[in-house]
Amino acid sequence: MADHAFHLARSPGKVASGTSSSVAGNGAARCLTARAPADAERILGNWNYDRHNWPHAIEHYQEAIADGADNPDVRTDLGNCFRFIGEPGKALEQYQIAQSEDPTHENSLFNQAGLYAEVLHDDQRALATAREFLKRFPQSDRAAAARQLISNLEESHPSDTKP
Repeated sequence: MADHAFHLARSPGKVASGTSSSVAGNGAARCLTARAPADAERILGNWNYDRHNWPHAIEHYQEAIADGADNPDVRTDLGNCFRFIGEPGKALEQYQIAQSEDPTHENSLFNQAGLYAEVLHDDQRALATAREFLKRFPQSDRAAAARQLISNLEESHPSDTKP
């Protein structure tokens, strides 16, 4: 729904290219081989993510998880990739895993609200998730976007949306 559009949250600490400058240059292979396999796969996942190469990013994030880099940031980025290739069920699963790994992980909860509203068209779950986001993270940089989502949904369904 265009009325609900907002940007997905991305894992913190990303540089513009998704990798350090040493990985982006000619020394990429040398730099990656000196890293643990999980770190190398995560870096390659980030590199592909930043280039919107979703299938390759998915492959690398899944390898990173299998190699021991299972954390909420990787899970959230993996979920975003699934969302971008039209697999919202898999996206939701990754966001939920990220939340179970760390309930204080803002991005995974924020992205769930957007997924419910924009892709799954489940306005009630979107509202509940956005409200939960504001309850848990009132000072978040994304609080204004969550409030806007709630406002848009309440305007669309005024009789159905009050808590």
